[in-house]
Amino acid sequence: MTRRALVTGADGFVGPLLCDYLLQQGWEVRGCGLLAMPGADNQFVCDITDSVQLERLLDWCGPVTHVFHLAAITFVPESAQDPLRTFDVNVQGTIRLLHAARRRYPAVRFIYVGSSEVYGLPQSLPQTETHPLAPVNPYAISKAAADAYCAFLHRSEKADIVRMRPFNHSGPGQSERFVLSDFAKQIALIEAGKAEPVIAVGNLSAARDFTHVRDVVRAYALAALKGHAGEAYNVCSSRARTIQSALDGLLALSSASIRIQVEESRFRPVDAPTMCGSHAKLTEHTGWRPEIPFETLLEELLTFWRRQAGVAKTRDEAP
Repeated sequence: MTRRALVTGADGFVGPLLCDYLLQQGWEVRGCGLLAMPGADNQFVCDITDSVQLERLLDWCGPVTHVFHLAAITFVPESAQDPLRTFDVNVQGTIRLLHAARRRYPAVRFIYVGSSEVYGLPQSLPQTETHPLAPVNPYAISKAAADAYCAFLHRSEKADIVRMRPFNHSGPGQSERFVLSDFAKQIALIEAGKAEPVIAVGNLSAARDFTHVRDVVRAYALAALKGHAGEAYNVCSSRARTIQSALDGLLALSSASIRIQVEESRFRPVDAPTMCGSHAKLTEHTGWRPEIPFETLLEELLTFWRRQAGVAKTRDEAP
C-alpha cells in the first residue's frame, strides 16, 4: 500500500527535511504551514488553529495514511511572551487537527511531535519515557497537555497515535534563536568582519542532549512505520554535553580571536543543570540509533552561517 503523509509545520526547520526524507523513501507527501514554500507544489498554506482552514487542508490533501504533526510554537521565550497563542497553537491546534483527520480517515496513524521539555527538572538521569511530566515553562506545559491528550485519545478510542519526545536537536538552517545556531552565526559574522570579536552567551554550565536534525527526521519516519500505537518515544543521543563544550568545539573550528561575554538576559528563569535522555525504547521498537557525530553537527552549522555571512571560504578550504 502506498504511504501517503501529511506533514504540518512543513515551513519550519524540521518539516522541510522530513518531507524531503519521506519523498526519498518512496512516500507520497503533502505539507502545510503558515508560509508558502518557494517551488513547492505539494504544500498548502493553513493555520491549524482555524477549523475552516483545516477542513480545506484535508479537502486539498486527500486520503492519507499518516499525519506527522510538527506545527507548533517552539521557542521558549516566545511562549512566555504570548502564552495564549502558544496554547491555541500547541494544544487546541493539535486537538483540532487530530479529530479532523480521524473523522476523515479513522485508521490514520498520527505522529505527534512533542518535546523532552515535558519532563521538566530531572528527577533521575537519563530521563526515560516513564519519567514524570513536570513542565516548567509555557512551551513545555502546552506540549505536556497535548501529549497527555494524545495518550487519552489512544486509551479511550484506540486512536493510532505515536508520541515523539525529541531532546535538543540542531543542524544547518535552524533559527539563530537556538543556542548552537546562535553561536555559529555570531562566529561567522565575526569572521566576516561584520561584528565585533565578542560572542554573547548565557548559561554555559548547563548540559544538554544534542542530536543532528537528520537523525531526528529518520527517527520520526521509523516510528511512523514501527512504533507501537499509544507509546511515547524519546529521540536523543543519550549523552549530555555542556554548552561550554559545544562553544569550545565551534571556536576550535575558527581561527578568529573571540572574547566571550556572559549576558544575564540570556539565562532562563528556570533551567535544569543537566538534561539527558535514553533512546533505548525507540531503539528496541524501531532499530533507530543516532548516527551523525556531534562534531559534524558543529561543522555543518558553522559552514551554513559562513555562507549566510558571505564568507567565501572556510578555513579548511583556504589555499
